[in-house]
Amino acid sequence: MAKAALKFQSQRLDQLPPDILIKGGWVSTAMALILTLPPLALFIGLYQMADLNIGLAAGIGFGIHFGLLAFSRRISKAIGSLFD
Repeated sequence: MAKAALKFQSQRLDQLPPDILIKGGWVSTAMALILTLPPLALFIGLYQMADLNIGLAAGIGFGIHFGLLAFSRRISKAIGSLFD
């Protein structure tokens, strides 16, 4: 039985083209905003407006955050395709 070998193409950081760096910066910034702002707004909104217990509001906010995190690969591909 043959062993599977992983091959990584490494490229020095000073030789990366600027378009890859710009795309990576925009995609990571958009991902950070998508994964944090909606759960944070929901947490604050539920706590302030609905008069929920802070633990319950935090649990709902964290649930939404981790739900979005489960789909982060699909979200990242969709955002990345906008820059192609």
